Amino acid sequence: MVLAPALTACSSITTAVGGGGATAVPSASLVPPDRALHALDGLLDDSLAQVQPALTYWDGWPRSTEQAGGIDDHSLGYATAGRDRHIMTKIAPAKYATPLAMAGQSWKAKGYTVATPAASPLPSLAASTPDGHSLSITIHDAGNITIGAAGDRIPVIRDHDPFGTPTPDPVTANGNLDVIPTHDDPFWSH
Repeated sequence: MVLAPALTACSSITTAVGGGGATAVPSASLVPPDRALHALDGLLDDSLAQVQPALTYWDGWPRSTEQAGGIDDHSLGYATAGRDRHIMTKIAPAKYATPLAMAGQSWKAKGYTVATPAASPLPSLAASTPDGHSLSITIHDAGNITIGAAGDRIPVIRDHDPFGTPTPDPVTANGNLDVIPTHDDPFWSH
């Protein structure tokens, strides 16, 4: 694959030319980090809106993942924004399918493409939105549940966090991320 910078009126960042065709990433398509975060939070909120009774959770600090490609793994000139929501309500194993089904029905009603990842041995669900966002819910071996949202292309910012001054995620006494559910709920936990 041959990689060449593209110069167009819309100021494309990178164009890949070769056997796979050409792909341009116009700088005009980049989203400001605060707008990307607002969209991610909306997707996470919508994912839980139909899950009743409501679950307790905390949101991880948003992340910016620079995208790279080509044989030299060079920067493609943008990063993707993502955020995880950690469910702190204890859910009994017999009820694991319930929040997945509720979120899945909500996603389908919004026109998202919903799938169960075939490669995952853990109970999980994934979706993609028509505007290119991705969502996932995974129930891990320890009973912790993570809902993730990702998708908007944001500018690469290397000298500081694009989302502001990070606030530390909660940790346990041993320094591990505090993701094991502790909130007992009369419906979900029994």
